[in-house]
Amino acid sequence: MIKSRKAFVVAGIGFSSMLALVPLGCSGGGGGGPSSYAPKGEATHIAAAGKHVFDYLAENQGKLPKNTGEMKDWAAKKNIPEDVLLSTRDHEPYQIHEVGKGRGKQVIIVETTGEKGKKFMFSRRQGPGSPVGTEATQEQIDSAPHPAASGTGRPG
Repeated sequence: MIKSRKAFVVAGIGFSSMLALVPLGCSGGGGGGPSSYAPKGEATHIAAAGKHVFDYLAENQGKLPKNTGEMKDWAAKKNIPEDVLLSTRDHEPYQIHEVGKGRGKQVIIVETTGEKGKKFMFSRRQGPGSPVGTEATQEQIDSAPHPAASGTGRPG
């Protein structure tokens, strides 16, 4: 009886772990052929770039660069390859924006051009919370709160 309960608990934990990974899958892009892209790869890549952006902010008193291209010198000193800070889809530096103030402050990292009319975005609130990534159209990005509205003085 105890063995079957342990097996059930272990199976439940494994299933829960798999369910937690479901949101990280592909976000609709149509077909599954070799010519279609997998946002999952870019999702992982932009999240890694996001980690470097947050490390940069921590080491530079919160000075927000306009894009990851402005972090080149810092990255070179840290032995971070340049391509880590470039989108895998458009091969351009990610744009970096800040929205909000204080504990509600959020840094948003966005592809410059993206692919097929969509850009991948990565955000993580400053403070506790897990990273969030999503693919969006330019219209969806434009309807989001603009960085200039947060008092950073940066154009949207």
